[in-house]
Amino acid sequence: MRSNDVGGLQISTHDGLWIPVPPDPNQFFVMVGDALQVLTNGRFISVRHRALTNTLKARMSIMYFGAPPLNWWITPLPKMVSPPQKPSLYKPFTWAQFKQAAYSLRLGDSRLDLFKAQ
Repeated sequence: MRSNDVGGLQISTHDGLWIPVPPDPNQFFVMVGDALQVLTNGRFISVRHRALTNTLKARMSIMYFGAPPLNWWITPLPKMVSPPQKPSLYKPFTWAQFKQAAYSLRLGDSRLDLFKAQ
């Protein structure tokens, strides 16, 4: 993500505390999404985030979202799994199944909880 020099982006800690991310028009911010969390078997963690409005200055940000075709399977990469020391944390699912789950839940709910391995 790239933005101008106006703040507003915040990330959430595991205990729900929102922390502002200082704006820097000379840097890119990369936020890991749910699919990359699964592909890396939890090595990279999806970031819960939000953007607040600024009543004094206009905030502009540019994002790029990538996603596979709906019928592609999402599962940890073989290199990220080594049973029994590091078993797969997630059940395989298609991108369509993930999107269906995302649309059926509230915005703040964890979508990946539905796909955790037992």
